[in-house]
This record gives sequence, C-alpha cells and structure tokens, in this order.
Amino acid sequence: MIPVTLRTERLELSTPTAADVDAIFEICQDPEVQRWTTVPSPYRREHAAGFVERVVAPGWDEGRETTWALRLSGELIGVVALLDIEDGAGALGYWMSPAHRRRGLLYEACRAAIDFGFASDARGQGLGLERIGWRALGGNIGSASVARSLGFRFEGALRLGAVAKDGSRVDEWVAGLLRTDDRTPVAWSVLAG
Repeated sequence: MIPVTLRTERLELSTPTAADVDAIFEICQDPEVQRWTTVPSPYRREHAAGFVERVVAPGWDEGRETTWALRLSGELIGVVALLDIEDGAGALGYWMSPAHRRRGLLYEACRAAIDFGFASDARGQGLGLERIGWRALGGNIGSASVARSLGFRFEGALRLGAVAKDGSRVDEWVAGLLRTDDRTPVAWSVLAG
C-alpha cells in the first residue's frame, strides 16, 4: 500500500522518516510513554532508527500497519497507527509528546486515522475496516480517556492479559469501535464520570 498523508484542522499526519529519528527518540524518553507503551525501556536512538526503518515502511508496504507522524507546524509531536490489519479489522495505537497533551490534538489525529481505517472509496482511499480495536495496560487512564472520547466501547479487562515491561503479567483493558457505531462517547466502568 502506498503511504497516505492525512490532514486535520491543525495537523498533518505523514509517514515518519529518517529525519524524524531524533524527535522520536526525544519523545520516547518520556517516562509515561515508556511506562504505558511497548517501546523499549530504556529507549535508545537506535530504537527510533529501527522503528522508522523496520516497522514504518514495511508496515505500509505489506498493508499490515499504517503509521503516521503527527506534525504540528512541521514539528513531530506524536505517532498514531492502525496496527494488525487483517480480515477487516485493525487496532489503534498512539503516543504523544508530553508538551502537546490535553489540547485535543491526539483526539484530532486519531479521528483522522479512524476515518481512514473505516473508509473505502472508489479512489482506494481507506482500508475498509469493519472493526478497530484498542488495548492498553490496565490503569492507563490517559489512553482510555482518548479512546472513550473517540467512541470506543469498553469491552472488558483481560486479567493478566498483557506482559508489562518488567516481564510480569498485568491486566489489560480492551475496547472496540465498529464502522456502524455512532461514535458518541459512552460511560466506561474503569473511568470516573
């Protein structure tokens, strides 16, 4: 699949390149990114380079993963991806620079990625997915809040469903969004309010 650039009101979502390695490295130094995502910890510059070289381009080429750099006025401020694309389903993953959190930018970027994931038009824009899943380590309130705001429906907790950074198993939260869902946020049992 040819990489697609998406645009929102404030952001450009485009493929991360070698020129983004330093920015990716810097953002992934954030303890919260390392705590709640699958990035290696400690995160080294070679991890960022490997991500761009061995994950991003092959994912697009093979049609199994679409990864975008979130760019605000040209600055890389985060990453959003549709992962594990197969048989009409995929999963949403994301992380954001601490300096740009709580401004609605991640919501804006994820919404564009979801729209692309569900779309299927005559020009080949979109993936035509029927379902997009979301998973996070239990307790990741920030990620859960974003997913809820996007209209994902909380589907439960997998007891000891994920392996945390220290190698021990921890609970994992799961949610899903169907193409036919209206995307109105609904209550999640793991989130207050």
